[in-house]
Amino acid sequence: MKFLHAADLHLDTPFVGISNFSKDLQKKLQESTYKATENLFETALKEKVDFVILAGDIFDDTDSSLKAQMFLKEQFEKLNQANIKVYLVYGNHDYYRNNFAVVDFPENVVVFGQDVTTIEQTAKDGQRVGITGFSYYQQHINQNIVSNYPARGDFDYQIGILHAGVGDDNYAPFQIQDLLKKGYDYWALGHIHKREILCDSPVIVYPGDIQGRNQNETSPKGFYIVEETDHNTKMKFVKSSIYTWEKAELTAKKDDTVDSLITKITDLLSTPGSLITLTINNAQNLNDDVVKTIERNEVMQHFISVATQGILYKIYLKFTDNPQLAKIDQKYWDQAKSNVLDLDKIKDMDSKLYSEPIIREHINDPEFMKNIKELTRNMINQKYTGE
Repeated sequence: MKFLHAADLHLDTPFVGISNFSKDLQKKLQESTYKATENLFETALKEKVDFVILAGDIFDDTDSSLKAQMFLKEQFEKLNQANIKVYLVYGNHDYYRNNFAVVDFPENVVVFGQDVTTIEQTAKDGQRVGITGFSYYQQHINQNIVSNYPARGDFDYQIGILHAGVGDDNYAPFQIQDLLKKGYDYWALGHIHKREILCDSPVIVYPGDIQGRNQNETSPKGFYIVEETDHNTKMKFVKSSIYTWEKAELTAKKDDTVDSLITKITDLLSTPGSLITLTINNAQNLNDDVVKTIERNEVMQHFISVATQGILYKIYLKFTDNPQLAKIDQKYWDQAKSNVLDLDKIKDMDSKLYSEPIIREHINDPEFMKNIKELTRNMINQKYTGE
């Protein structure tokens, strides 16, 4: 028995922050989720899987475009012709609604509703497989929906599909122990964009998204081909992403010029399809003219206009603490950090703004405060360099 497990396709991802790129590159980035999805279904056909599991957030928005729906319908029809079933749940981005789709999917596609349901399929090798799941019916679900999943049924192999986060109060929170109690053989998770195996036996796994959507979603993205033989589950990761976000660093030297930095950056852009976020450390070593050239985006513009294998996405200048100030100001910096950079105070600054889902999602990201503190410290270091 063989199946494909993918999640978080996010068709129609807008890819913000790419306005500086050429129109051609912007279009290619915006089409990358479609290309990655094509890679997914082509692999399903090539591997002759019994079925495909899509564990939520297939579309980037609940108001999915007709283009995305028609594209998906065409892909599903190819699987239908090969007698491959699709088991699909909707997540927090594309949560389930009555009359959700403008188009009807082929008969091989099973869309789970808002109630936890179990479907049975007989695989090519004769195994009876139980597949249990549910679709989101609103953007946020704060109940532990896993408690509604039935205990293992009378199946040769049972799979749970779950779009959720471990202990994440907004997205069907669960603990790993909750899943283990059900006695299933495989938990096909979605929602977290980082590929991660939470447990080997039974298998509990996030495949991650199939195409990185921003600079924080680094490393190649893809999905799993899962094969079960003689009560042994084996997984194979398959890359689907068209572009790979990467982070790189350079250390500035006192004799660095714009020319020398361009040469160093060019060397970093040697991997086709890489989107590089570059941090230049010890930026206080650069003279003012070089810093101004970078801050005016002139270096970025240079790399937009020349052909390289990789793509330079952003440049960050990181200024190291001034050693003369570090000891004196550490006490006051620590006080300010705790008093001013307080998450609750930031939330209270504008309750209307915080009520917007996209703002709330960013603010509640564990990395948010860390990034704010780093940016603040960097600005202070830059301002007082040499004083």
